[in-house]
Amino acid sequence: MKLTMWKRITNKVNEHAHMSQVGRGSERVQATAEIFTPTDLVIEMLNRIDISRLSAGKTVLDPACGDGQFLTAIKWVKVYIHKMSESDALKDLYGVDIMRDNVDLCKKRLGGGTIVMGDSLHPDKKLDGQTDEEYDMVNSMLSGRPSVEQFFDR
Repeated sequence: MKLTMWKRITNKVNEHAHMSQVGRGSERVQATAEIFTPTDLVIEMLNRIDISRLSAGKTVLDPACGDGQFLTAIKWVKVYIHKMSESDALKDLYGVDIMRDNVDLCKKRLGGGTIVMGDSLHPDKKLDGQTDEEYDMVNSMLSGRPSVEQFFDR
């Protein structure tokens, strides 16, 4: 991949400095185990995979999406490398996080996408501040049990 294309993707990810709008005191970090990945590391990791795995129609789920650092980079890979529209790229992106402010910031950074509040490790656990719709969606995505609608759509 041309270095200039990765530079474009890096610049797009860096347009919204990650976690710049979320206060992360030591108590929060200890309680949530939040670790945010620097842009350069995200780009390095994406450079190490077969980039066709992120082509049109290839779904990406980040089960601990935080503010969307990985999903934002993947969105721009889909747009710049796979020539998708932004709206089509967003249809392939899903994120889950336990913190409402991370979910809201991720949605803002991406400009959409299916980003919901939930606990990926315990999808059947309802979180304070999680909507019923988010709870149902997380359960559907992560529990391994199809919903009634999914079952009949097969």
